[in-house]
Amino acid sequence: EHKCDEQATAAPGTGQPACVAVDSDGSACFLKASCDGAVGGCSHQMCGYRNANAPGPTPPSPPTPPIPPAPAGMTLREAAAKRGIYIGAATNVAGVSMQSEPQYKPVEQAHFSLTTAENACKFGPIHPERDRFSWADCDAIFAAAEGANQAVRGHNLCWHTENPQWLLHGNFNASELRQILRQHIHAVVTRYGTRALAWDVVNEAVDQNGLKPSAPWYPKVKDYIDVAFTAAREAGGPSVKLFYNDYSAEGMNHKSGQVYKLVSGMRSRGVPIDGVGLQFHWSLDSHDPLSEVAANMKRMADLDLEVHITELDIKCVPQGSSEKCTPARLNAQAELYAQIVSTCLAAPNCKSVETWGFTDKHTWIGSSTEPLPFDANYKPKPAVDAMINVLLQKLNTSSA
Repeated sequence: EHKCDEQATAAPGTGQPACVAVDSDGSACFLKASCDGAVGGCSHQMCGYRNANAPGPTPPSPPTPPIPPAPAGMTLREAAAKRGIYIGAATNVAGVSMQSEPQYKPVEQAHFSLTTAENACKFGPIHPERDRFSWADCDAIFAAAEGANQAVRGHNLCWHTENPQWLLHGNFNASELRQILRQHIHAVVTRYGTRALAWDVVNEAVDQNGLKPSAPWYPKVKDYIDVAFTAAREAGGPSVKLFYNDYSAEGMNHKSGQVYKLVSGMRSRGVPIDGVGLQFHWSLDSHDPLSEVAANMKRMADLDLEVHITELDIKCVPQGSSEKCTPARLNAQAELYAQIVSTCLAAPNCKSVETWGFTDKHTWIGSSTEPLPFDANYKPKPAVDAMINVLLQKLNTSSA
């Protein structure tokens, strides 16, 4: 659920603000006349909110030249290792054991030094009943990664979605919820210990107005974020890095300001937090200026916080569009991927770049948008060469 922009223009005849949910490519996907209550019809990760009369998407950039080929045989993880950062991808447990797609595992493990379980380690899948955990799928992600000498990012310990029915409908009071949250986090983090490089402890807790309703946790448990991070540190010790993770907070905007307010407050209260995950669900035709991304990373560095790019994908064409992802657009997509990596490399506190999936065949936003570095046949797209080149300092990227 998202709150509308209260500064939006009043809808005709209603006397109430009108809001439009805007896909990350700038297209309106749901219109609501008033700003009271839940908004349906749009994915929480794909839509932000703006004044219904606000300007449309950023015009496409001029065509970019072809991307130079990377050195033969060079992989993304080899190039990233030379720069001391992780390059990662979210994976699903079906892919790890998928017999019908033998390319999935070899391509993912050859190119990526870090993996995140897309769903297998979330509260719902891992804790289906109050007194029972289901570890098999999350265990499989860790085992497959360790077999390929990959680090694992744990995702996630506390979120307002992907929760089990017993938790959502248990009618628990604040004290009970606090205990459930602590017990869950202790169980999960203790099981995997230092096998996890980091955990996304709390996921997507704010909007542009501050903390947002996040059933079952907020507003019933007002300090749930502090409770979650404290429990994670108790269970994992100082070597497991603890992150807050969110979307639409990459540049300098109202939402990123609320993320900054949240984490700076945690620092001042002594709540254990090591970094912020910036998701980067972007579109080729509409995205934050990279100069703003750099400024946002800098203010996190000033709080002594790491930044990880955690869920990167770039839609080559808008979702539902008849437009084709032409060679020119593929090159532009590749250039933007490279510029994002370059922005991370320029920030001393940016330690990881991770895509949300890696092949267009398996992406949460639909294969037709072609958002990932490998195509639906597991072949590298120009984005792979572009990222390798910038990691090897052979591509002169410019700010967008």
